[in-house]
Amino acid sequence: MNHEKNCDHFALHLGFKIAKLALEAAAVAAAFCLMKEVHKVHKAIEKKEK
Repeated sequence: MNHEKNCDHFALHLGFKIAKLALEAAAVAAAFCLMKEVHKVHKAIEKKEK
């Protein structure tokens, strides 16, 4: 029983670590896309001003 609890705890802990890593990767990807869009808007504004 103790071994099963330990395995469940380890699996749960590993699952949370994977989920945290996935969320961090998604946040980085979202920030990259946001900066890309800001850059596009900035370039469009510069082009319109000229």
